[in-house]
Amino acid sequence: MAAKHAASAPYYIFYTTIKDARETHTQPYSITFQEILDRSLGELKCSLQINFMVEIGWLLAQYYFAGYSEKKLTILYGDDCSDLKNIKAKKPHVDAHYVTMATPFGKHHTKMMILCYEDGSLRVVISTANLYLDDWENRTQGLWFSPSCPELPPEAMPHDGESPTFFKKCLLRYLNHYHLPNLAYYVERVKRCDFSHINVFLVASVPGSHFDQDWGMTRVGSLLRQHCAVPPSENAQWPLIAQASSIGSFGKEPKLWLTGDFLHNFTKIKNQSQLLSTPPPLKIIYPSLENVRQSHDNLLGGGCLPYAADCHAKQPWLNNYLYQWVGDVSGRSRAMPHIKSYSRVCSDSAAFYLLTSANVSKAAWGQLNKGNGALRIMSYEAGVLFLPQFVIKEDFFPLKRGAKNRLIIPYDLPPIKYTPDMSAWVSDYLR
Repeated sequence: MAAKHAASAPYYIFYTTIKDARETHTQPYSITFQEILDRSLGELKCSLQINFMVEIGWLLAQYYFAGYSEKKLTILYGDDCSDLKNIKAKKPHVDAHYVTMATPFGKHHTKMMILCYEDGSLRVVISTANLYLDDWENRTQGLWFSPSCPELPPEAMPHDGESPTFFKKCLLRYLNHYHLPNLAYYVERVKRCDFSHINVFLVASVPGSHFDQDWGMTRVGSLLRQHCAVPPSENAQWPLIAQASSIGSFGKEPKLWLTGDFLHNFTKIKNQSQLLSTPPPLKIIYPSLENVRQSHDNLLGGGCLPYAADCHAKQPWLNNYLYQWVGDVSGRSRAMPHIKSYSRVCSDSAAFYLLTSANVSKAAWGQLNKGNGALRIMSYEAGVLFLPQFVIKEDFFPLKRGAKNRLIIPYDLPPIKYTPDMSAWVSDYLR
């Protein structure tokens, strides 16, 4: 796995291997959970799993098969589960903490791993997959698997080993937001490691009202305003492609949030005031009923797409923005997407790529308070933003097959619009 990981530079992006799609089994950018724990990447000392849904029997089996059945494991989880509540009595090396939320609309939705090794180094994984079997079999998931972050010399200060993207500072800010003693060891390990070669930006969400631009959609907007190189004269030719596994409730018309503050932040560019400009087109890739019906698991493939019929009925205008899930380019058309990704694409180039746990929703990205300008976020989320200047020292990522430093996106481009007879998948089809 070490050679495969090294070959994934400079992106270090992987998509999960699809059980029923043989061509994905040999792709250099496909990955299984076992490969994440492969010994060629380092001898694991302990690990932190931050996630939403955790099936502890499956997760412990993964560590067992990797030869790490007694290694210290800390779990933060968001989906209440009786098996995890008393796990320490059965497995003393496992420390599990349920993250309570202030509102039922908020979810502890982050998918992150911090893998600490015996030599003092660590790696960070930012993922879209829950920790249970189905999410690692026939669903399209994405993850960023960091290069090794070696231990700093003993005399180094905690803020040493920072990256040009301030990844270390942002990761510490996210971890410290929990205020959990369970995380003290991992916070200390992050402080003691060198992140100077990390080339991505951490984009996270935490619940609360935020006046800074450190979280959610204003974090995205702030970074794009500084670094996105789309020329102002071409702005309309670079649509925002928002690809998700669920969709929020946006109100009676798109401008109330979706084509308002959300699109505004995700289409910011350098050197231009957006106040008078028309925002670029928005294309939302989300599976249709027909896409799901043709999946490896037939209608059960829609089990990872929790968009509800009553929500969709209140926003029929959304159909104008919907595009099909088609992933022939990566062998994943029949593997329903639990991945979430955002990009602006024009012909064979991408201006940025954001891989994240965050769906297209106010709970995940936040809603601006018109009175005081605060961004109200309900959920925990985490993603990584790839900006060309930091990753490949160019203005745009090449997407064309065979191009040097090609960025691999799992869906086909340009996106294919729903046909008039298509309807969005809703979870009610499984009832």
